[in-house]
Amino acid sequence: MLRVLPGTADSAAAARQLTRDLLGAGHPVLDTAMLLVSELVTNSVTHSRSGLPGGTVTVAVSTGSAGVLIQVRDNGGLTEPRVVETLPTGTEGTEHGYGLLLVAALANTWGTSPTRDGRLTWCRVEAPPPPG
Repeated sequence: MLRVLPGTADSAAAARQLTRDLLGAGHPVLDTAMLLVSELVTNSVTHSRSGLPGGTVTVAVSTGSAGVLIQVRDNGGLTEPRVVETLPTGTEGTEHGYGLLLVAALANTWGTSPTRDGRLTWCRVEAPPPPG
């Protein structure tokens, strides 16, 4: 599944729904994949030029024997995405800044790299082996 979404906060919900539709209700990593796609889209909209008027994010979700691969391409920004371990208590915005910490904790692998016209951030979640 590949979709270009507007660079707005509503696109996180749209990306979750697209992921739900692709994977289906019984998929073993559905909840994790929906959370991760939402975090990656939200980061792109919040911290890149994708959040400016006319900006977009491109979301790709695929599933196979290696698990679920989530890729979000944005319009690039001034800084590279990084994991924020902690913010001092009382710091303005302490409810923000933990998206990539969640991605790092829940995904089996993740990464980010510049592209010709922006940045690609991705993660992979491996499905557990079937019981047996």
